[in-house]
Order: sequence, then structure tokens, then C-alpha cells
Amino acid sequence: MNDLNFANWTLELARKDGISMGWFEERRFDWCQIAHRFTKDIIDGSTIVICSDLQKKWFCEYAMQAININTTRPLLPIVSLESMLPKDMTFDLMLVEDMLSVAFNNKYIIWYIGHINNKLVKLATNHQSNFIWSFDGNLHTAFNLKSDDVNSDIKLLQLFKILNKTIDAMMFDEIDDGYGI
Repeated sequence: MNDLNFANWTLELARKDGISMGWFEERRFDWCQIAHRFTKDIIDGSTIVICSDLQKKWFCEYAMQAININTTRPLLPIVSLESMLPKDMTFDLMLVEDMLSVAFNNKYIIWYIGHINNKLVKLATNHQSNFIWSFDGNLHTAFNLKSDDVNSDIKLLQLFKILNKTIDAMMFDEIDDGYGI
């Protein structure tokens, strides 16, 4: 499988999954641009700092529980930004950025899932290593979804499944690392 490029590998993965993912096939290049960088950052030793708006908090909890279930690969460092912030959620973004830089020696990725109008989007977009799954926006550096899509939660779970398999494949050198769009 080393001779396949990342986009073709991702398409093949989505097709053999057995779940109706026609929606993803149409958008795979958007996905590949951000997922490849995210996965390389993980392999290079970055910690994942996951955060969301209130509506997608359930997904953050799911991702934190599920990402290290695969026992065939090393455990991935993942922490919830919420666990490091004051409960009242009134915080200065610059102070949060400083805290994360100190805590993780600038080797962290902000993974944000949620609506574009949340102030955590600014935190993620300000950081050079980010992985954003935005709702109701059109960010160039994000995978954009629509909150009025009745299947949006299912799509999040499907994306997570693809992400997990992508991490495995890149970690075990099953994808040609020369990918680039």
C-alpha cells in the first residue's frame, strides 16, 4: 500500500468501510489537507488538546475515550482543554495560549469541534497546529459541516473512524508519506 498517495488511500478506506459515505468522497480533498498534517504532528510527538462548543461536548468525551482503545499502536497523548480552564469559561485567549505553550513546550495541536461563532475557534486558528471541524462556517483550514444536517452526528463518528484508521496507517508506514495537495 506504500505506493498509494494519501488522497487515494483515504478514498479507498471510505469505500471499503461499508457505510454510506458518498458525502465524504466528494469532500475528501478538504479532509486530506487537514488530516495529513494533524496525523504527522501526532507522529512527531505533539499532544492533542481537544475542545468544543457545548453542543459537541459529547463528541470530545467520545474521542478522548475512543482514541486509545486501539491497543496495537502506542497511546496518543490527548487532553481536554475544558479540564484545564476555569469552570465559568471566562478566560483570556492569550493566557490560555501561554499556558498551553508552557505545558506542552509548544508541541501541541488544538482540535476544535463545533460552531464557528465560538471563541475557541479563534484559539485554534491562532495556533499553527490545529485540526478544526467547524459547523456553519467556511474556514479554509477546517473541515466544514452544517449543523442543520440531520446526519451531522453520524458524520462526526464516521470522520473519527477514518481518522483513527489514518493514524494507524501513517504510524505503521502503510501510506506513502509523500502526499501533498
